[in-house]
Amino acid sequence: MIAVTIGVGDAYKKLAHHAARRVHEMTGLKTLILDDRLFAKSGLPHPHHLKLRLFDLLDDDSLMFFDSDMVCLNSWDPQRFSKTDAIVGVVERPVPTIMRICQAWEIPWHEYFNAGLMILNRRCHHDWLRETERFVLTNQEFKEYDPYDQAALNITRYRGGLKLELLDRRYNWVGFGVGTLCFEIPVFMAHGLMDGNRSANMDFFEGRSKPPFRWRIQIDEEEMGRLKDRNVRVRGGGQERELHLNGDGTIGPPVYPGMGCYWFTHTKSASPTLTIASQKEIVEEFTRIGENEWESVQELWPVS
Repeated sequence: MIAVTIGVGDAYKKLAHHAARRVHEMTGLKTLILDDRLFAKSGLPHPHHLKLRLFDLLDDDSLMFFDSDMVCLNSWDPQRFSKTDAIVGVVERPVPTIMRICQAWEIPWHEYFNAGLMILNRRCHHDWLRETERFVLTNQEFKEYDPYDQAALNITRYRGGLKLELLDRRYNWVGFGVGTLCFEIPVFMAHGLMDGNRSANMDFFEGRSKPPFRWRIQIDEEEMGRLKDRNVRVRGGGQERELHLNGDGTIGPPVYPGMGCYWFTHTKSASPTLTIASQKEIVEEFTRIGENEWESVQELWPVS
């Protein structure tokens, strides 16, 4: 497996160089950068579209694509997640723009992935990428939603029925830097170190600043693996409800009340703890009282 990103234009070339070096250091993968020369030769309308020709430009049969504005923060092994029959990625945030695309193209939100990180293989995905290129160049309707590649990749994947394997957001934390939770959980791939601040990555790479990493919450991988794709009962504030814990760390349907849309498990006060979180912070925590039963330790829900 190799890792590949796009660095076209002086600013993105420099950013891609730093990002690629960091990915190599943290994953051990050989990293390549698709550059200005390849873009000029391609005849494509936008540098983003180079990812649609990954298997035409590279000889390897297995690869991890990552956007150049991503920062690898902790060591991990992408090869252990590689699938021969599935696109591996991370679901997008449930923000209005994404929900609008999902509704317009009839794609379930839990199947709409962020194209900034993809683990792919040639046998299963070469034709899909080229079909997406044809879609991008010939279909005008989707450009209202996304003129580049992400919406098109999701539309063609869903229409073609390609299998999707989703990792939790630690592997592509979009909106990193907003709220405190992202600094407390060891994140592997941050999609930008400060949402909306494009210089934050360079400041970090070149030693001018360091985000307030604490990494105090250590995920209980074994317990999280046990609970993936299961229903659990949670109690709190005089209420009881059933939650479906998706395998990628999202919740539902049905949705959790309020802003909670993610879950994870860790150990707190020597007890297994199920945590519900928003995009920014912890919403609710539960301690285990049975195999699939959990009780609130915060009592944040109003008593009915």
